[in-house]
Order: sequence, then structure tokens, then C-alpha cells
Amino acid sequence: MTIAISALFGLLIGSFLTVVVDRVPRGASVVQPGSACGNCGLRLGPLDLVPVLSWVALRGRCRQCHTSIGIEPLVLELSTSLLFGLTAWHFGASWATPAFCVLFAGLLALSWIDLRTKRLPREITYCTAALGLPLLVVAALVERTPERIWMMVLGAGIAVGIMSLIYVASRGGMGDGDVRLSPLLGAYLGWLNPGLVPVGLFFGFACGAVVGVGLVLAKRGDLKTAVPFGPFLALGTVLAIFHGQRYIDIILVR
Repeated sequence: MTIAISALFGLLIGSFLTVVVDRVPRGASVVQPGSACGNCGLRLGPLDLVPVLSWVALRGRCRQCHTSIGIEPLVLELSTSLLFGLTAWHFGASWATPAFCVLFAGLLALSWIDLRTKRLPREITYCTAALGLPLLVVAALVERTPERIWMMVLGAGIAVGIMSLIYVASRGGMGDGDVRLSPLLGAYLGWLNPGLVPVGLFFGFACGAVVGVGLVLAKRGDLKTAVPFGPFLALGTVLAIFHGQRYIDIILVR
């Protein structure tokens, strides 16, 4: 039941994220005005905003002018629902579930914007931290594991330390938005285990390297081609949350 409820809630949040990724880069409010067709200006009603179902029923087009609204809403809604469901499956009915759902929603929005604009808006990073980190503290206290609070702080410090060194060494090759995002990722990974912080960063860099090499081999870029790194940091963090501990266990056993 927890998984189903989380997945359903993920659809609703994913629908909201379509507004976030469209308006935040433009500096517009995510609250007002209400959603409308970008072509004819039709104000969208409740029946136009039902996650997934409205998109399918309207075949991805505006109800009035029939202009394509793209696949973006469907992808964001389904991705958010999937991540929320996986979070509930992994953490169960605990305070950690909403805390990590906040993180994943923020990472989806940041990744989408970074892929389109090569920017990681600080507003989203700070908002995710303001909502998610207090929930992590509550989860630690409710679960009677207060040590997770200092683990969280340690993880944030490890992440920003590593990323700051890489930022300086890259001489402009890495954006400051990536460094700004790192303590948030480190706090979440540290809450689980500070040892997951380098694992998550490693996963992120490895994924980025694979894609970078793939672009070169496909002749769609060269070694100097700028590739948004935010999505890879996000992917590495997600992988570390769900699977990172097993790699740490393997290393320790050896």
C-alpha cells in the first residue's frame, strides 16, 4: 500500500515538476498564473491536468489548438512516480521515504533543466535542501538514530570538499552549480553512511565518462565538448542510495 500511495503521489509531484522545469529557468513564478497552452493561451482546467491520463486522452496535444505539448509531461510524471515507488519499496513506511522523495523530485527537476540549459538553478537546490534535510533530521530522531545527524553533516563536508578540489583542478571545466549541489547530495548519502559519498561521486563521474566517450565515438562531440554534469551527479547519487552499500561491503570483505 505504501508503494502504491507513493507512486500515485509521484504522479502528482511529477505534474508539478513540468511547471517547475518550464518556469524556473525563465525566472517566473511556479504558482501564478495557472497552467496554460503556450501556443493559444488556453487556461488548463482540472481535466487537462490529470497526470498521464490527460496526456494520453488528448494524445499529447492541446485540447483547443491541437498543438503538440511534447512528451516532457509524460516522462517527468512517470519518472517521478517510479522513483517515489522505488523509495517506498526501499525504505518502507518510514520518515526516510518522504525525505528521499523530496531529494529525487529536486534531482529530476535539476537534471532536466541542466540538460536543456546547462544550468543548475540554485533556487531548486536550496528549496530541496530546505524541505528535505529537516525531514532527514526528523527521521533520525523518530528512528532513535540521532547519530545520523552528524553523519549527515560529515557527508555534506566530504562531498563539498571533494567537489571543491575537482572544481579548482578543472580550471573552469566544472560549473559552480555542481559544487553547490554537492553538500545536499553528501548530506543524504551521509545520512545512510558517509562512506557512500565517494561511492556516489564515483558512480556519477563514471557515468559521465561513459557518455562522454560515447559522444566522441559517435562523432557528436570531442574531448572539449561541454556535457552537463548535474544529471550524472544525480544518477550516481540514486545508484549509491539503492546499491552503493553492497559495493562498500564487497570492498570491506576483500
